[in-house]
Amino acid sequence: MDDEFQKKWEQGQIENWKSDEGKISLFFKRFNVDIKHVYKYVMGINYEKMQTICYLLSKIDKAIKICDFLDALEKNNHEDVDIIKIYILISHAEITSRNFGERGEKIALVKKYFEPVESKLKYKIKPSFGIDGQVPDMNFADVLYKIRCEYTHEGSYTGRIFKRVVDDANGSLFSFKANGKILYGQCGISYKEFLEIYMKALFENIKIFSRYTQ
Repeated sequence: MDDEFQKKWEQGQIENWKSDEGKISLFFKRFNVDIKHVYKYVMGINYEKMQTICYLLSKIDKAIKICDFLDALEKNNHEDVDIIKIYILISHAEITSRNFGERGEKIALVKKYFEPVESKLKYKIKPSFGIDGQVPDMNFADVLYKIRCEYTHEGSYTGRIFKRVVDDANGSLFSFKANGKILYGQCGISYKEFLEIYMKALFENIKIFSRYTQ
């Protein structure tokens, strides 16, 4: 009886996920990502992997809704929200890598998530010259992870990170902490641009995990 119930439960979930195709496709379309064919492929793989992907998509959907709410706070109340959005998105990057079977330190999981889109962010978010005149040896993922950790451990959320229209060609300049030191960084992309790259990374990770073939 237990096996029969489990089989019916799984089949019911699969049917629900299949019916979500239009909603999922529309969600990703917002970020200029066409997931339709990949999602159809996912609906044909083994249940365990399918469940992992669909549960993760539900988590990401909630995360983006929270970020949208934060966007509204910035627009209507002029709140600083960039760091909280980075906290949410980088935490879910780590969750994605872990759910997809990766192991290691948290920063390694974050770097693994962004691996498929590294070239798109490599020169857009980067450390800048510090007080000592030196540029720290870290990449964009290190910077984003340090910002996430600073919020996690200290609750520090003030200041802008992403580029706005009012910024010059070099983008936004910001400070962050690493190993007790105040460091500086530079961001040459807007939040919208970052989010599109972030979702492209998710898309590519789904393809890798599901072993998608065209």
